[in-house]
Amino acid sequence: MGHRVLAVLLLVAGFVVLAPGTACACSCSDLKPADQMRLSAAVFTGTVVAARQVEGDPAGPTPPIVYTFRPDQVYKGEPVTEVRVASNAESPACGYRFSTGGRYLVFASAEKTGMLQPDPGVPLHTGLCMGNRQVALGTGPVRAGDPVLNGDPISAELVDALGAPKPPSAAPSAPATAPPTAAPASPAASTGGSAPTWIIVAGAVAGAAVVVAAWRLPARRRVRRD
Repeated sequence: MGHRVLAVLLLVAGFVVLAPGTACACSCSDLKPADQMRLSAAVFTGTVVAARQVEGDPAGPTPPIVYTFRPDQVYKGEPVTEVRVASNAESPACGYRFSTGGRYLVFASAEKTGMLQPDPGVPLHTGLCMGNRQVALGTGPVRAGDPVLNGDPISAELVDALGAPKPPSAAPSAPATAPPTAAPASPAASTGGSAPTWIIVAGAVAGAAVVVAAWRLPARRRVRRD
């Protein structure tokens, strides 16, 4: 409960909507890295690969933008290979502008605030007050002293709060297919194409019988003549 209350207070203090279609004032509370982690549902470093603006009423406020990231290190949340995060399009409404091709340390919330109108249709959102930073291109974990575009270098306090990252999960590999089982060799094949042994034995027995019969026939004839 305390987590949600603090998140709501942060967002309410962050910006005040004056009227639909008019300018907004954004003022961020000073949060420590540990609080930024606690208020976020997803924290990661990743590269922006796409951006699209949500359709909205031309007479209303500027619709939010949905950014698609390719994470390389995940500090909080599911270690997925693609994440969509929404943000208001204008900085007076506390929108954070990401540049396609840039790499960022992103803090995204899943709390429903109603501050993004119309509804962007994605569960995660972020803004100027969340602690996002544009970091150097690459895929490794952030380290203390790493440069940040238009900001102070990464602090040791932030690195400690982030903790150990996880790489994004790759798509599950297909299970290995077992090699086909060879068909059992036939008797003829096992002897290199020669006749089976029983045929050879039977032939030998038949041949011996013929020889014996031929030998006995003259003997019987001699007996009869005598």
